[in-house]
Amino acid sequence: MAKLSVVDKLRIQTLREQGLGARAIKSRYPGKNWALSTVSSICQRVDQRGSATQRKKGSGRPKTARSRENVQKVQSLICSQENQPGTHKSTRQIAAELDISHTSVRRIAKTDLALSSFRRIPGQVLNTATRAKRLARCKKLLRRFSVRKLKRTFFTDEKVFHLDPPVNRSCCTSRVWSAGRKRDISSERLIRQRAKFSRRVMVSAGVCYEGKGRLHFVPEKAKINAVFYTGQLLPQLLQDCRTRLNDEFIFQQDGAPAHTSQQAQDWLQQQCPEFIRKDEWPPNSPDLNPLDYFVWSAMLHSYERCFPKPTTVTELKTVLQDIWTTLPQQSVDNAILSFRKRVKACIEAEGGHFEHLLT
Repeated sequence: MAKLSVVDKLRIQTLREQGLGARAIKSRYPGKNWALSTVSSICQRVDQRGSATQRKKGSGRPKTARSRENVQKVQSLICSQENQPGTHKSTRQIAAELDISHTSVRRIAKTDLALSSFRRIPGQVLNTATRAKRLARCKKLLRRFSVRKLKRTFFTDEKVFHLDPPVNRSCCTSRVWSAGRKRDISSERLIRQRAKFSRRVMVSAGVCYEGKGRLHFVPEKAKINAVFYTGQLLPQLLQDCRTRLNDEFIFQQDGAPAHTSQQAQDWLQQQCPEFIRKDEWPPNSPDLNPLDYFVWSAMLHSYERCFPKPTTVTELKTVLQDIWTTLPQQSVDNAILSFRKRVKACIEAEGGHFEHLLT
């Protein structure tokens, strides 16, 4: 019997219930080119079961890979053992162990076990001491930063952008579609060339509520130490800060060695009305800096979609500057306003990872 859509089967069922025979039903839809034998079979199914779409119990290809035994084995292997995180196996490992296809394992997980898969989230290593510091300092930050103060805070950070970023094999943009075989695709389409030592650009910038500072490009051979940071970057960042927030602001920076150096701390003490000191910002906490948890990733996403890609460092700087300029301020504002929510989440996680708990 040729395949018919569910809609077509329901049409035939309706006409059959009205008392029409197979030939009469076929004549009603001459453009469908239905085979008379197919219509007759569906009419017979309606007469016997009362439905054109309900399959006969036990019909169809019998389950082989999705047997009860395999379902139980997949269930025991795909999730971590009790109180033993990380003891689970991947779907490909399970397929190899049970000698069934990877597709069958995924179908068992989704259909038979009603499981969902989630992408892993990268995070900093947090030991017991680090968690304790994050917890204690987040409690102080939450008390210190009201929404009003948060809107007067200038968040800063540095980021490296590569001229040829690493290929993300799991990304849909890394796939090439073709009607033929893989060997028939031209190398220009299929091979993504990348230099072994890709040229890169380091940028420094700051953002605040309702404003962004300038994008500062660090010289290629410069070393970000206390001398360079205090003499070159901090004055520019502070100028951006005052341009956006006048003289009532809080200056933020993370725990990078150049930031926590005594020279940088003394400089900020003299130049800033208020700043977050080295013993006040939680360690290993890119999940608390709006540039880390939103701005840089948004810029990288825009760069990945950029075409054609820059071929020189000069072109890369131009592209990054354009992306920075067009970055929606409303999105930056939303990221900044989520700071208190993230601090609370870190406290609830007792200084541990919390991004997987955010909705």
